[in-house]
Amino acid sequence: PVHDAVANDNLETMWLLLSYGADPTLATYSGQTAVKLATSDVMKRFLCDYLSDLQGRTDGDPRTAWDFYSSSVLEGKDSIGCDLLLNPPGSSDQEEEEQEPDNFMFEFSDKPLLPSYNLQVSVSRGPCNWFLFSDVLKRLKLSSRIFQARFPHFEIATLPRAEFQRQVALSQVLAQDEAQESPEPAQGAAETVELVHYEPELLQLLGSAVEYEAWSS
Repeated sequence: PVHDAVANDNLETMWLLLSYGADPTLATYSGQTAVKLATSDVMKRFLCDYLSDLQGRTDGDPRTAWDFYSSSVLEGKDSIGCDLLLNPPGSSDQEEEEQEPDNFMFEFSDKPLLPSYNLQVSVSRGPCNWFLFSDVLKRLKLSSRIFQARFPHFEIATLPRAEFQRQVALSQVLAQDEAQESPEPAQGAAETVELVHYEPELLQLLGSAVEYEAWSS
């Protein structure tokens, strides 16, 4: 696009491209840079001043500041179909109104949140969030038998300990240093890990509240 704008001597488009971060130093396959492709004095002066401003002027240069001559070049052109600089693509009020606000989820708790693990417990089911059943029982001060009797609708799953540690180490939920600090199982420890599925009702039992907040940029 930079080379096309220079070759067509379209200063308005060139200014727009540079304002969005286009690189004027890129060359074509034949080694033609934007400055070499420029044909008009106006385009050459524009590019040379722009590059001099980026690279820093030499000591003693009287033009210590770049005089941007936009008003004398860009104004008064009736032949331009639209002003790209005043109305770039994607900035219309109509498009802004059509954009849906982003929704952010916040979890509040008066106690430290229990670790949640994104795991795949079966081949027929994708990864989802789970708590360690032992962490939940400790927080609620209940035994496994009483918990399952009171809340039979909560899903309990079992995963081999080695597979659990492998997925935790690869999980993007935890930082790498946290995953590496996972302790090795002690001798005689259970070879499987019990998990309870992450549910909104379970969050309430654990003392957490989830709120959604819409945010529009």
